[in-house]
Amino acid sequence: MPKPEMRVCSICARNRALLKFYPPDARRVDGFSLRCVSCKKGTYRQGNRNQRLQDTYGITHADYEEILRAQGGACAICKGRRKGNLDVDHDHKAPPGRGSVRGLLCRRCNRRLLPAALDQVKNLESAIAYLLSPPARQVL
Repeated sequence: MPKPEMRVCSICARNRALLKFYPPDARRVDGFSLRCVSCKKGTYRQGNRNQRLQDTYGITHADYEEILRAQGGACAICKGRRKGNLDVDHDHKAPPGRGSVRGLLCRRCNRRLLPAALDQVKNLESAIAYLLSPPARQVL
């Protein structure tokens, strides 16, 4: 069986089969892209994410990175480090834009903890009091 043609991706530098590259690319003699499918999709994903940060929160990718550095590269609440991007937490009551951004949170804190607490400080304070002094410990 003949070996498929191979090409080195200009982004990830992996030697991959030609079928892992998008055709047609009229600028190339052989008609195939210089970037493999995975790298090309990743580039579009990052571009879409940057646009969404700008459209939704009014911040740039540089702003996101600055907030992340200020938080020590971790979730602002649990201080956990996650493999992927952190969620941009924003105040739903504030007008959309830069002023509504509160910080970067892991999915668990942003999508479970804060919604469960209804974004109310008193609910979180009650939870802290509960954890420090559970009522059952006074009875049992």
